[in-house]
Amino acid sequence: MSSTIRLLTGPVGATRASARAAFARVLADRLEALVEVRTTPTYGDLLELVLDGETDIAWVPPAVLVRAMDEPTTHLVASGVRHQRAHFRGALFCRADAPYQNATDLSGARVAWVDRNSCAGFLFPRLSLAQLELDADTLFAEQRFLADHVAVGRAVEGGELDVGATFVQHESDAVDSPIVNAGWELTGARERMRPLLVSEPIPSDAIVATDACASELRSRFAVALLHLHESKDGAAVLRELFAVERFEPTTLDRYEAVREAMRVTA
Repeated sequence: MSSTIRLLTGPVGATRASARAAFARVLADRLEALVEVRTTPTYGDLLELVLDGETDIAWVPPAVLVRAMDEPTTHLVASGVRHQRAHFRGALFCRADAPYQNATDLSGARVAWVDRNSCAGFLFPRLSLAQLELDADTLFAEQRFLADHVAVGRAVEGGELDVGATFVQHESDAVDSPIVNAGWELTGARERMRPLLVSEPIPSDAIVATDACASELRSRFAVALLHLHESKDGAAVLRELFAVERFEPTTLDRYEAVREAMRVTA
């Protein structure tokens, strides 16, 4: 193995050490190259390292993707598919026993956000509030950024904060269909939480490559990634690290809604 691929993730990947190692092993076998998977503490750090070419490949959330793709040194490789869909939604949620019935009841509440570059954990829930003519900066008595979805879930579950922002995925494209996956489930709190507001669809997180990765190796990586779900071990590592069924080719125009949300909530 003469080549090395450096793959970078944000804070979500930091909680999945065994999954990172398994993904590196499986991909290395297919590429006949060493694969190193590292994490960053924040999405801002992730963006900076991508733009500086300090990684070959990166798993990025949609807002980081849009910012990174403004530079010609970043190349879009693929986007994730979960529950047969290449999108998810953002939500504001509270404990099941909380007094709030909807977003208009949240005056004076304390909110937990993930990160300013998180679509589900900040941008799209704030956009949804704005569409209801609610200003998050005056609506909430306190706003905190906790860096990842697990921390947000724990803060709301423990009563440290009243409401949190995270991701949700529904059984169908209908917003009133059953929720099949949600950020608060990362703490095991499925029945102890409920959504108060659900955003418009958000295009999936993506895999990007930088100019630091040689074009030939970049192409081999893309082929391997797009076919990884076809084997049992490949499907397992995709599920465990990225929580996706597979990756598929994508285009930047899918992410125009993200750019608009960034503009409106700036």
